[in-house]
Amino acid sequence: MSRVSDYAFVNAKLRARIGIMHDRTLFDEMLKSPSLTEAVAKLDGTRHSRLAEVYRKTGDLQQVELALLEEEIACYREVEGYLPSVPAAFLSVLLEKVEIDNVKNAIRLWYSDAVRHHAISYRASYIYRKIIVHQIDYDAVINASTYPDLLSAFAGTPYHDVLSSFSLERIAENGLFPLEIALDHMWFRHLEKGVSELSGRDRKIAEHIYSVDVDLKNILMLTRYRYSYHLSAAEMKAVMIPMGYIAEEARKTGALDSDDPMALMKDIVQRHYPQISEEIARIRRTADDLTTLDENNREIVLIEEYLSERRKKEYTKILAGDPFTIGVVLSYFFLRSSEDAVIRAILSGKFYQWSEEKIREGLGL
Repeated sequence: MSRVSDYAFVNAKLRARIGIMHDRTLFDEMLKSPSLTEAVAKLDGTRHSRLAEVYRKTGDLQQVELALLEEEIACYREVEGYLPSVPAAFLSVLLEKVEIDNVKNAIRLWYSDAVRHHAISYRASYIYRKIIVHQIDYDAVINASTYPDLLSAFAGTPYHDVLSSFSLERIAENGLFPLEIALDHMWFRHLEKGVSELSGRDRKIAEHIYSVDVDLKNILMLTRYRYSYHLSAAEMKAVMIPMGYIAEEARKTGALDSDDPMALMKDIVQRHYPQISEEIARIRRTADDLTTLDENNREIVLIEEYLSERRKKEYTKILAGDPFTIGVVLSYFFLRSSEDAVIRAILSGKFYQWSEEKIREGLGL
């Protein structure tokens, strides 16, 4: 099969959808709505009509967010069905990231109940329980009375091996952060393998997108966790995603063992990501100084904004290029996810009765 025959139909279909996404009229109408109910009503007649139906039926914003997740999963499955086996398998890897976020939410409920002894019944109904990629008994996860019971709920999935390297005692002592990082690292290993199995232009496009993504995430982790949260060198080595140029250079330079890792990395960042070099230069050790911590956090937000803008530019460039690659599919899911995030943020702001200006400021609109 040729690349044209592989991608002609699905990419034409997705480009048509992307064209609709570029219309920001919906966001403006939602933002100008005087109440949450009226903002939700603006979704009637759009691809999100079901969200309006769910809200009218339940009056529950979290049920709306659950319906939005269901739409996202259904869309991955739909597009996967249009693709040949190898790119379809790669799309399944991307869907696994959605599943991991759902798994984390379920484990957080278990942790709240089993370790923190907090009531969780009112939150349990907001967990997506159907199959995403792997067969998981989410009720068994949430209600596990022992750690072996929790492990059993993940039998036959890749998450079982990750959880097997932890114990109830370790989680009770250290919290869920190390476990969640381990789940993320597992997914990045799957992503790396999935990229390697693509071929030709598909592989080059995926390698470029995700190598930049991983580098910027690692820069964020170095700045956030070493400077603001004072993670030790050993903890930082466990947190950093073991992929990409920045991780390799951090290892070579010994930056992870340094009290001031970005001092060793600044020339490397300047060479490859000059747009954030000024923000990096302004980040300092906090020594628990709240003023410095606030200043650092502002610089970290600017780096996060750059990551978002860099992604947009990469995907926009892909859409202007070869139309017969997996790039259009990846661009579609990025843009769709971005649109969904804006809708979530607007509805959340309306729920808390924030002004239009405050919501716009938070969204950068």
